[in-house]
Amino acid sequence: MNWLSRFLPGSGPGLSPEQQTSLEAIAALPACDTGRSHYETRYVVVNTETGPQDGGGQRLLAVGAVALNHGLLHPGDAFQASLGSAPAEALIGLLRFIGRAPVVVFNAPFNQGMLERAFEQHLGSRPELDWIDLMVLMPSLYPERIAGQARMDAWLGAFGIERIDHRDALLEALAVAQLHQVALARASVQGLPTPRDLLETQSNRKWLRGS
Repeated sequence: MNWLSRFLPGSGPGLSPEQQTSLEAIAALPACDTGRSHYETRYVVVNTETGPQDGGGQRLLAVGAVALNHGLLHPGDAFQASLGSAPAEALIGLLRFIGRAPVVVFNAPFNQGMLERAFEQHLGSRPELDWIDLMVLMPSLYPERIAGQARMDAWLGAFGIERIDHRDALLEALAVAQLHQVALARASVQGLPTPRDLLETQSNRKWLRGS
């Protein structure tokens, strides 16, 4: 069952008919062909902006996303929204921007985790997305640069990528998108020419680490 099939009238957590219609339109989009080459694929790089919440832990404040289309960054192909007083609308906007593209993050346990909890809380379900975590993949692609997993600062520094403002979700997504361009360049020459290859490599690396 498609995750969005649960969004029937009245089933979402306070979703309006217009919001439910938007979710149905996203569900109707064709699935991404993960067997196509990286340079025929639209990736969406996503980052989160968080802050402390009452009772401890972090809450999602804003999201930023940048598209990497055919290996290229286009300044106008970006999305940013604060959850503010309309979190469902912000999250639906993000899903609309993502479409069915593979989603790239750095540190999935944090960024993917924050987003999935927000989807569950405000939309009533977690979307089925293909998540690619550069924190897991980069050591496989560039073991000569950094051995093992490392923080984002270390990987950006290894390739001279500027981190403009770590507090801004969109600017952070832009930095991760540049890192993803570096990842795609090495993946292509290592015989990993498709998103499916990255997903399988990521899965194998997690299995070897016992996670």
